[in-house]
Amino acid sequence: MPEKAGSFKQFCEQVGSINITEFKYRSNSDKEAVVLYRVGVHRVSELEQMEERMKAANLMTYNLTENDLVKDHLRYLLLFRWGGRLNLQNEVLCRFVFPERPGALMKFLDACSPRWNISLFHYRGEGETGANVLVGIQIPHSEMNESHERASNVGYDYALLTDDEAFRLLMHH
Repeated sequence: MPEKAGSFKQFCEQVGSINITEFKYRSNSDKEAVVLYRVGVHRVSELEQMEERMKAANLMTYNLTENDLVKDHLRYLLLFRWGGRLNLQNEVLCRFVFPERPGALMKFLDACSPRWNISLFHYRGEGETGANVLVGIQIPHSEMNESHERASNVGYDYALLTDDEAFRLLMHH
């Protein structure tokens, strides 16, 4: 998908009301991002319709449902292989706890996108306790106070992790 502010939200709008059960997104360059996602559908036609919406929005998508390599290994390596060790300007890393309910992701995206570029997103549903979500957002230093205010107004627990030693070791030069 294009690496520009608002692309992530556009992608989610194309998914529509289909339940996203796992989602990984990372900037691959200043022009594109790589996304790996899993959805829960009741009928094959729902998946086909979603794929058509993606195609119509010029968002390349591949169905890797039957690919054992992806299921067993590659989905866990996405953040580190394609997007790892980038030195993105003004990238802030946060952990949020999203409630497991429809609209939770869009509420978050409405608060920050397209204002700031989302450079990393890792979501995996955990059930009723909520989902731990790792988010990278490119926020100019001069707008940090506004970003904290917007994050607080969303109402989800969050913590800044930018200074975390593991993040610095694995994700930045």
